[in-house]
Amino acid sequence: MIKRAMKIIDRIKTLGYSNDYLKLALTLIIIIGALIYYLYALNWLGILVTLITSGVAFFVLKKSIIKNKNANIKLVLDKKFYYLIGGYLLSWGFAFWLLWSNQSGRALISPWEVIPSSFFLIYALSTLILISILVKKKVSPGIKIALLSGQYLLTTLVAAIVYKLGYGFDPFVHQATMELIAEKGVVFPKPPYYLGEYSLIIILHKLSGLSIYFLNKILVPVLSSLFLPLAFYRFLKAEFVLKNNSTDYQATAAIFLTIIFLPILTFSPFIATTPQNLSYLFLILAVLAGFSRQNLTTVWLLSLATVAIHPLTGLPALGLSAWLTFQEHQASLKIRARKIVKIIILAGTALALPLTLFLTGGRNLSNNGWIGLKELIGNFFINCGSVGRETWLLNFIYFFAHNYQLILVILIALALILFYRRYQKWFLIISALLVAFILSSQIRFNDLINYEQASYATRILVIIVIFCLPGLVLLSYKLIAKIYTAEKKLQILWLIFGLGLLLSSLYLSYPRFDKYWHSRGYATSLNDQKAVQLIDAQETEPYLVLANQPVSAAALNAFGFNHYFTTPDGPLYFYPIPTGGPLYQYYLEMVYKNPSHLVMNKALDLAGVKVGYLIVNKYWYQSGQVINAAKLTADSWQEVNKEIYIFKYKY
Repeated sequence: MIKRAMKIIDRIKTLGYSNDYLKLALTLIIIIGALIYYLYALNWLGILVTLITSGVAFFVLKKSIIKNKNANIKLVLDKKFYYLIGGYLLSWGFAFWLLWSNQSGRALISPWEVIPSSFFLIYALSTLILISILVKKKVSPGIKIALLSGQYLLTTLVAAIVYKLGYGFDPFVHQATMELIAEKGVVFPKPPYYLGEYSLIIILHKLSGLSIYFLNKILVPVLSSLFLPLAFYRFLKAEFVLKNNSTDYQATAAIFLTIIFLPILTFSPFIATTPQNLSYLFLILAVLAGFSRQNLTTVWLLSLATVAIHPLTGLPALGLSAWLTFQEHQASLKIRARKIVKIIILAGTALALPLTLFLTGGRNLSNNGWIGLKELIGNFFINCGSVGRETWLLNFIYFFAHNYQLILVILIALALILFYRRYQKWFLIISALLVAFILSSQIRFNDLINYEQASYATRILVIIVIFCLPGLVLLSYKLIAKIYTAEKKLQILWLIFGLGLLLSSLYLSYPRFDKYWHSRGYATSLNDQKAVQLIDAQETEPYLVLANQPVSAAALNAFGFNHYFTTPDGPLYFYPIPTGGPLYQYYLEMVYKNPSHLVMNKALDLAGVKVGYLIVNKYWYQSGQVINAAKLTADSWQEVNKEIYIFKYKY
């Protein structure tokens, strides 16, 4: 028994293999689960087939993929450093306690409304202690990476912990969809997107008993914290240590310091679980693997998982995999065939996204033409320059925020120039994505409200930045390596500056409400939840509700997709979803123009029902005027904790 226990402990101490096994297993479940669901269903039989097929594929592929002798990283700790590790874990745990103890069910604009400023001090303290651990020679790489994963987790879980009901709107939509699939095994129609995330969460839910709500909250923050630090470590180690056969400890220490400061570039895609955010994570893993010329099978699997999660990110990932495969095997092709294959891959990468968006988005082109593209690009640099006359701290934070896009463009250009030889084979594929961005910016989408029209084109810009990420990581390493060998005074100054940027990034990556920035979105609150449940409890006949997005999210959370009306324009949910739909337009007319029976009757006619409600949150723009006007036109009204007003209209 003792020998078996020692073997288990020894296996736990091997961070690299465990991480690789987990990543391979999840990747296969995502790919195969999405395929099984699309072809059949995710009932217990579908889940069983997915697990068996994934298990067979795992044992077939694991030896060819996880065979790098440098993959294994021991978790060994010298007893001399127990006090240092203990100090870090104490500060890290206290930071988590601050988040948990300030969890809120209010209609928050920003998590910083309820989190005390002392959280930033504790975060800074934990970072400083971790830095002192990272530069210790006798602390094993495995321990350092494990602690970096913990710090990434603290950085990305703020919203998931503080927002009691959930953060954002999209996660509620996906949660409701997954709960319906988990209950019935299938939902029609079956769209060829999001299925990778859905299959992963549903299978984890069925096997573990954890709620879909909980898994949907933590999946992306947890997976990004588990996978990114190790991926960055291996990437930098392959570039600067293994390639040069270097045994210089300073080079290794600089790698860990680079990883801890990389969130300065931003980590906002990893603070909430959505298919888009999960696909960004797998794309980053594919790009890092491809850039460092890892096993092509690994790159293809990660790319296929990205496609299964979200095709918008997955199609460029497939283009990357095809391009890398071509680069590796082009010598075996004749010159004519080489040119044809190159043209097919680059043209496919450039046209796949615009064609897909055009065909699925309504087949409409923008009326603005190239003017819209200029405005889209111009919006990225609209705030560049200095800041106003506020506190020195806010001025520092927003000088960084206002010039972030410009700084990022400069850093990318500098990285591409400095690492031109490494990027030489990537320039054409990045150029193809730029063409995809330009073409996609000309498409207009029928189901999106005006201010969301540029969202898809903007995501392509994010994908292009991810393709340039290896260069940014290499550039960051070069800078930190130079600082690490500089004089102590200079090191301290750079440390203070870097810590300031890291804290600024932490603050800016979440919604905020201050003298410079007023985030638009309110969190779904407990009062929203009470309002939708109150209406449902007192109604015995079909009804619809005109409300804002947070209230609609509360309805999704409470009732799922069980309330639809059949209309000439297709199925209509009884709360305004999406914002580009007809009910939301009627809601805007009620709150921005005049809350009248005439407008409500139009909505009731569309749904074919006789009872409608208008919900007005007290925080809404000019809510006082809207509430007073609605009291005169509604048949009856009631309030929830003097924060939400419910108005009933009968046809």
